[in-house]
Amino acid sequence: MELDLVDLAHKNVTLLLFLVIGIGYLIGNFKIGGISAGNTTGVLLAGMLFGHFGFPDVPGAATFGFSLFIFSVGLQAGPRFFSALLQDGPKYIALAVFVASFSVALALVCSKFLNLDYGMTAGMLAGSLTSTPTLAGAQDAIVSGLANLPEGMSAETAVNNISVAYAITYIFGTVGMIVFIRYFPQLIRLDLPQSAKDLAKEKGMATGNSKKRSRKDQIPIIRAYQAKSSAVGKTISQLKQDTHMSGKILQIRRGKKLLEPTPDFIIEEGDSAAIIASLEDHQKLQTDRKNREVLDAELLDYDIKTYELVAINPAIIGKPFGQLEITERFGCFVSGISRAAIDLPYDDNLLVNKGDRLHVTGEEDRIHLLADQIGHIDTEVEETDLMTFSFGIVLGIVFGVVMIKVGNLSVGLGGAGGLLLAGILIGYLRSVHPTFGRLPAAARYLLMELGLMMFMASVGLKAGGGIVEALSSVGPSLFLCGVALTLSPVIAAYLFGRKVLKMNPALLLGSITGAMTSTPSLNVVNEAAKSQLPGLGYAGTYTFANVLLTFAGTFLMTL
Repeated sequence: MELDLVDLAHKNVTLLLFLVIGIGYLIGNFKIGGISAGNTTGVLLAGMLFGHFGFPDVPGAATFGFSLFIFSVGLQAGPRFFSALLQDGPKYIALAVFVASFSVALALVCSKFLNLDYGMTAGMLAGSLTSTPTLAGAQDAIVSGLANLPEGMSAETAVNNISVAYAITYIFGTVGMIVFIRYFPQLIRLDLPQSAKDLAKEKGMATGNSKKRSRKDQIPIIRAYQAKSSAVGKTISQLKQDTHMSGKILQIRRGKKLLEPTPDFIIEEGDSAAIIASLEDHQKLQTDRKNREVLDAELLDYDIKTYELVAINPAIIGKPFGQLEITERFGCFVSGISRAAIDLPYDDNLLVNKGDRLHVTGEEDRIHLLADQIGHIDTEVEETDLMTFSFGIVLGIVFGVVMIKVGNLSVGLGGAGGLLLAGILIGYLRSVHPTFGRLPAAARYLLMELGLMMFMASVGLKAGGGIVEALSSVGPSLFLCGVALTLSPVIAAYLFGRKVLKMNPALLLGSITGAMTSTPSLNVVNEAAKSQLPGLGYAGTYTFANVLLTFAGTFLMTL
């Protein structure tokens, strides 16, 4: 039996789609000079290669993938979207609006100068900012009928123009942004590590490196100790002040009884206590304070677990984490915190934001008590509520087709805007009432990643057929405009942030990477700053940027 793989790939669209995605991931893992192309770039390049050699686009892949991706983006943004507007949002919103507006204006100037074909302006903007939501918004504007197609141009040609311009500008948008943001502080003679230290001092936080140490040093361990003669007659509160220990006494053995400790509990001779504390605290108890460890199976009968808790309780939102007294009251230890999918340094002075995810280790029953105070345990959710997810996408599509007539002008959100809005609403409602819409982090990542890669594979297949012709005609000038569109917003946004918003440079650079939806660039800023604190700025602008840039793509197609 002969097996013609080329012929099979032409006939079997499922095989072609996943072949492009698989090869794209292989390309994305290659590193040149320590920089990898990334999965999105790899899949785009693989799609272009297959498209150039005549392989057809996979029908429905772009629409299906785009729906999964945009809706998932909205779900991720939902829990903190409205709270951010009311808390630390104004500066982040202003910066995100500035970057989006400046980039759109510059794209229109470049388009006018180069006399680009319809659709290429939106593709150029999306590629230069590596903004998939912009690309999705632009292509959806054509599908949903919002686009103002020139007379004689087909929807297929317009979509192809978007894809080609995106492909030409995307590579530099990814790599160029990383390289530029790495050397930008040196160009302006900015001491980024010192700026991060200044920011930490201003906010009363650690520099940001403490997070990495805490994961290792703050692993909780339960040990039991015999009460020393010097402890007899003292209350537990007095003992904590004497020892300066951050752990917690879980229970006390007095004879045959196990007693629950309270702050005013008085220690008696012969008492033994089960203590949950970090390795460092136990070492101090054993070596510095010479406490005698005892083995008591019943006293040590605890189950240590690690869970991810989601902060949604309005009573704690906006308060410093230190006020929660997570270790002192509950005997639990926070090893890390993530916000908008970005790891942040855990610090007592860091303010709680709605939707923050805390990685907590401790005794299981006490973690559940802590979860009741903070919100809910996300890792307990193993099943995905596909009913809510499905109806959410239906709702988003319905939002997208609704048109409001203003005089002779019909205004609508389009499919991208509708799906994004539906995702934000359901994500927010889920954070308030976690009884529905179950979507574990791993499932959300899979749906978003699969949707994005299906969409990028389709974009690459469409662009591949016309990429050579485009490169020979407008390629060089389009590429140079893409370079300007990638670099200019960074410079302009930095000046705006420093002169107008008066933002700290480290926080500002993190915010700029968020406003340009460039996660790899954030990693570069963190490394240059020797701190995780720039991630605070990224988390602040990223949510708004996704929304603004989605509508920017739609807007450019209506002109």
